[in-house]
Amino acid sequence: YARMRSDFKWHIRKRGIIILYNSHNDFQQTNVVSSYLPEGVGGVTELFKNRVVVPFEGDYRQFKHVLVHELVHAVMNDMLYGGSVQSLISSGVRQVPIWFSEGLAEFESVGWDTRIDMLVRDVLVNASLEPIQVLNGLPYHFGTSFFKFIAQKYGRPKIGEILHKLRSSISFSNAIESAVGMELEDLLDEWYSSLKKEYWPDIEGRYE
Repeated sequence: YARMRSDFKWHIRKRGIIILYNSHNDFQQTNVVSSYLPEGVGGVTELFKNRVVVPFEGDYRQFKHVLVHELVHAVMNDMLYGGSVQSLISSGVRQVPIWFSEGLAEFESVGWDTRIDMLVRDVLVNASLEPIQVLNGLPYHFGTSFFKFIAQKYGRPKIGEILHKLRSSISFSNAIESAVGMELEDLLDEWYSSLKKEYWPDIEGRYE
């Protein structure tokens, strides 16, 4: 949470709400959102009142991960859209891609771990895909990798700068270019090239 505040340099304009259920079954039946929540959903942040809804399932480490992940969404909603559907409609700010929002939430809540590293490595070694394909296909994991790249190349404060640029721009790509001085497509190519340099030597000289 402290790291998230440092990266974002934000202040919440409205008092947020966290709704906690004591089982996943109760969580799935919440009336905060209109649709039934599938079993694989571990938490949700709805935009109408910017409410965070999570279950506690007995694992404190996982609970912290999900809670911080959803709080990042709430902070982003507040920063970019004013924290409500009404503000989103009136703000003129376009919604960011899912790989950006989910990748940032994972990066702030997990950072980098062996599970993400394993999945990214597997795709890089066994598939031939374009950067946008892997971002859209595995938005959580490759989105996290993207922010790891940004933090390593430009420093963590650059993440907050990107968000503030997004707040004042109606174009996602323009905001990225303004923050890092590079067009989005070129930035994604550079990020993806860095992944290849990191993971492809693992299979050099090995048999299939």
